[in-house]
Amino acid sequence: MRRFAIALVCIVLMSAPKVPAQQAGYYPSGGADEAPQVSLIKLIANPQAYNHKIVRLIGYLHLEFEGNAIYLHQDDFEHGIYENSIWINLPKDISQVQIKAVNDHYVICTARFIASQHGHMGMFSGELEDVRRLETWR
Repeated sequence: MRRFAIALVCIVLMSAPKVPAQQAGYYPSGGADEAPQVSLIKLIANPQAYNHKIVRLIGYLHLEFEGNAIYLHQDDFEHGIYENSIWINLPKDISQVQIKAVNDHYVICTARFIASQHGHMGMFSGELEDVRRLETWR
């Protein structure tokens, strides 16, 4: 009887639907992210095509005083290649725990792209505002 119970539990666990674990970061609404996926390369090369549009992108996020940006690659951050990055305005309700979870990681971000804004001292290739999702990317 005990073997039957163990086998039954194993079958139930194996047949349960797989639910992906939520990644660390900020995503208050959860659920499906319907924004179009756009590469940072496309945003930088053709900013007017995405101006004031909600986009989803993946890049390396570094947060610091007067330097919040998503970079094409970690190397771009490390070598100060600001042209390969976009300034990000963090949401007001993001917690310090969430900030720590995403800082200095590759992230997936959904936000509104503003082509005419260029962050601190105009050094960046655009700006992200109205952030709706900012989670680590594995």
